[in-house]
Amino acid sequence: MDSGYPQTLPDVFARAFRKFADRTALADGVESVTFGDLDDRSARFATALADRGVDVGDRVGVLLPNEVLFPTVDLGVIRAGATRLPVNPEHTATELTYLLEDSEARTLVCGPAQLDAVVEAARSVAALETVVVAGDEEVASFPDADVEWHRYGEFLADVPDLTTVPTPGPDDVAGHFYTGGTTSRPKGVHYSQQCLVENLQAVVTEFGFSGTDVGLLVPPLSHSAGTFCYAALLAGGTVHLRTGFDAGSLLETVDDERVTWTFLVPTMIYRLLDATPDGLDHPSLERIIYGAAPMRVDRLREAIERFGPVFHQFYGQTEVPNLITSFPPREHEVAFAAGDDDRLASAGTPCLRATVEIRDEETDDALPPGEVGEVVVAAPYVFDGYHERPAETRETLRDGWVYTGDVGVVDEDGYLTLLDRASDVIVTGGMNVYSQAVEQVLRDHPAVDDAAVVGVPHEEWGEAVHAVVVTNDAVTIEELRSSAGERLASYKKPKSMTVVDSLPTTTLGKVDRSAVRERFWDDGDRSI
Repeated sequence: MDSGYPQTLPDVFARAFRKFADRTALADGVESVTFGDLDDRSARFATALADRGVDVGDRVGVLLPNEVLFPTVDLGVIRAGATRLPVNPEHTATELTYLLEDSEARTLVCGPAQLDAVVEAARSVAALETVVVAGDEEVASFPDADVEWHRYGEFLADVPDLTTVPTPGPDDVAGHFYTGGTTSRPKGVHYSQQCLVENLQAVVTEFGFSGTDVGLLVPPLSHSAGTFCYAALLAGGTVHLRTGFDAGSLLETVDDERVTWTFLVPTMIYRLLDATPDGLDHPSLERIIYGAAPMRVDRLREAIERFGPVFHQFYGQTEVPNLITSFPPREHEVAFAAGDDDRLASAGTPCLRATVEIRDEETDDALPPGEVGEVVVAAPYVFDGYHERPAETRETLRDGWVYTGDVGVVDEDGYLTLLDRASDVIVTGGMNVYSQAVEQVLRDHPAVDDAAVVGVPHEEWGEAVHAVVVTNDAVTIEELRSSAGERLASYKKPKSMTVVDSLPTTTLGKVDRSAVRERFWDDGDRSI
């Protein structure tokens, strides 16, 4: 029986397009489009997909930079009833090949900058049938005869007038995203139509998006930035898109477009602070949303001093997109004024639609405040399961609860502090060492820009704590170890240390712990 209210993405976006038709929806520095324009363009792309046989549940990869075309295509996939497969434009050919093969995507839309990687991947991905290339690249001479290559304009040119497209149901798969793959190969994550509708509505509420907002997004739309973009559009706001982070350009855009909110990962905030030593005054900016990686408390305090109380942290993961806990600006302001660094180091309190528990990893019992255990989450927008990984799905999703693999503790006021990934806990001499806690101590040293702490093989203790650090000034390893030792128990103190020019990162800008750890466990049969 029809519920009478929208439960699918095509339905909710159709309402937004009608409601805000004359407002500016998107701009990328080259062009801007209204909601009405976006309605027409996405509907035409949806028709083009349906005309070529794309049906409900078919995976359509979107491999585009942050420009107006990305949401146009992505919303076209949504309106065709197909399954969105957003792909980071920074992926190598090897990474792209894996994602396309694993997802069995039949269709891919890419930009000119990604052509080389796509051509290489297309040679070995059996399911891939159609590649649509944005821009004016000549596609007739592409080598793979088993794949149809189209320029975007040509793909739309022969499409009949807008016709009926497949209609998905609330339980159909709307999104097929991939985990970051920092500890293993990325896993495909399924979201139903109803799940993503719930998620976008929750994001609108949690971050207070409205029709008067003007957003700016620089991180790739293939990940969290895409969720913020679509939530802001559903609220009737305008979103500016840019590809590539540059501190000066970002602040210039904030002022020129009177931007009210932006989303940045911590590394971007650090660069912003380093590039603007003379102070910051951007009166239109009300919220800087940040997340996706831990932020140094000293840099957060510096950022609040210079930008004001505009920071809004979120904690989520691919299986519970963006919304497990939230730490809004007012609470940052209170913790900052009180000098409460422990509170500033937290990830905030559970979001309005989420329930968070800390559970004992052996008994599965819920633990009281102050006890360390695994973070477990229930929400109406948790994922439906991993793609073709039933055993891992059963391990992670149990009775509607997502077992995050994160280790944390909740205080008496409900604030969650994340200590580590369960897979990153170092067991040395029978004692647990949480790498993020050691990293925070190391990063507090003025000569340290960044740090990664891992366990390395040790004959006596099983594992020993090893730190890999990036420094910005002359300092000896012994000085760093001594400084850390003043704040850490002896078993937590790094027993060895390496200084490097940079730490390996994933395409999302997170430190790639598996790459750091790998060099020390190459000759072993385990890495935990």
